Formats: sequence, structure tokens, C-alpha cells
Amino acid sequence: MNARRKERAAAALALALLMTMLSGCAGSAAVPKPSEAPVVVEPAGPTESAEAAETHPAASERQDGERFEDIIILEGMEETVRYEHVRSDGLGFEMDYDYENFVRRSEGDRECFVSIYDDPENPENYLEVTCNPQDAETVAAAIGAVLSLDYEIGRTDAFQLERAGGCIRIDASEGKGHTGTPDQLQMVYIIPADEGCRVAVAHYAWESAEGFGRRFHYMMDSFSILAAQGEMRISEEQALSAVKRYCLLSNPELEGVVKAGEYPVYWELASGDGQEIVVLFRSYTGALIRYYIDPASGETYVTEFVPGVSAEETRTEERFNAWEYVF
Repeated sequence: MNARRKERAAAALALALLMTMLSGCAGSAAVPKPSEAPVVVEPAGPTESAEAAETHPAASERQDGERFEDIIILEGMEETVRYEHVRSDGLGFEMDYDYENFVRRSEGDRECFVSIYDDPENPENYLEVTCNPQDAETVAAAIGAVLSLDYEIGRTDAFQLERAGGCIRIDASEGKGHTGTPDQLQMVYIIPADEGCRVAVAHYAWESAEGFGRRFHYMMDSFSILAAQGEMRISEEQALSAVKRYCLLSNPELEGVVKAGEYPVYWELASGDGQEIVVLFRSYTGALIRYYIDPASGETYVTEFVPGVSAEETRTEERFNAWEYVF
């Protein structure tokens, strides 16, 4: 734990003792993990309404990379924050991020804003934005199903963001079976657009809910939709993750088998013909199952080969759309 995180932990512990209430910045070693999810007090302004907004506000006049200052309320006090404006024409969104606390990492299929205090290769606190051509309801249902494997989720279908308007928000801050607060929390925003939706996922440690969680909320209130440029395509990394999520959802017992480590189970990218992405799944039964994914449409068909049993790779009747599992 670095010096700054220790200072936050000490301050939070003092606050907890004085107010006899949970603080989201409590130190992980000095204070036991709370049995209930930390309460994140959100900024003033529109939050929920009975119906989602039908149109999105006009795009900001700020340019990509433009910097400015603003004031937010953090842990009950005003803080001057230095923001940088992000405009991603490829992913079809723009947003302001706190560049003194986060590092922007741009990839072809996503934008990621990682805490400067985290290991960039294995961060705890970060906001990730992706684009999906599926409609918001379909994507929200798929994300909810995946998160439900580990969390008791809360879903708000008409959550209001200040600039983007109505969206679906999924709150994953309670352990499965109401077992208390997990080490890692997630807040997911699925924002509808003319061509599918944008998915923003805020990840943060439970002790950072009042810090990073609140900063992410302000960042999301600056989020707005742009028209995506060009055809969206699933990357190899997305395809691999999507197939794994699909397999785990299709067979709830599979996760336990993987964690037990008694049988060789793995997923890996296999060679394709350039027009398809092929993901190989080695099942605990010994079967080699290949998923052939069209990177544009997401349409996926499946083949199976069992060494020593099958004469050749055989196409099955199983089909699904990989876009539903890309997030």
C-alpha cells in the first residue's frame, strides 16, 4: 500500500470512530470489512426519473485533450479538480476525466482511465468504456447475468446522467447471497445510442467507494454520445472474453470446475481464415470445442471434436451472438 493510500485509510478510520458509521475509505488492515455495501453519496443534480430521455444533449464544444478546472464535492468538502476532455469519434462518446488522478489508455476497441496509484497491468480502480452494436436492454441483460454469478445486483432502468440522459445502471456492490461487501465493486452504465449502446464500467475497491467511486460518478455525468465512425468489429481479445463468459453462463457448474483445477480447462485463440475469429475451448470432458465468430455481426457457430472418439471436427446446432457477451 503506497503512502497516499495509507493516509486515506488513517483519515477514514478517524472519521469512522468519530461518527460511528462506515466510511468508504477505511484502511484494509486496520478496519474489518463491512457487512453491508458502502453508501456512496452522489452529487447533487438529476439522478433518476420515471422515463429515460429520448434525445441526448448536443456535443460539447471542447476539443479532445483540452484541459480545464472544476469544483466537486468529495467527502463533504469542495475540491478543485483538473479535467481533460476526451473525444473518441471511433467509439462515439466524449467525457471529462480527472487527469491528475487517472491515466488515459486508448485501445482500438476501448478507452480506459486507470488510477495513477494502481499497477496499470492489474488495476483495482479504473473506468472502462466500450461500444456495442446491440441494443441497451440486450446488453444490460447479458451484463446482469454475468455479474449475478458473483454479486447481488441492483438495476435502475431509468437512471439519468447529466449530459447523456437516460441509461440503464447496474450496481454490483453486494456479495452473492448477501455475504457482505466484495473486495471489488462495479458500477455499470449502459447508455443507448442510435447504433447500439455505449458501456461504461467503473471498477473500484470497496475502501475507495467514497473516493474513486465518487470521482467516477462526476466523470460519468460529463459523458455524452457521439456518432460512432465506421463499422464496429469484435477484437480477438473481446472474442476470447465473450466466449468464456458465454460458456460460464451456459454451464453454471463450469466455474467451480475451473477453480478446482482438477481437470485441464482453458480457452485460447485458434487460427482463423481472416474472415472469422476462432476461439478454442478445451472442456474438462476432453472435448475440443471451437467457436467461429464473425467479428462484424457477432454471429457465432460451434464445432466439436473429441480426440480418440470423433473422426473429425463436427459442426453442432449451437449458435449465439458474441456481441451479447462483449463488455
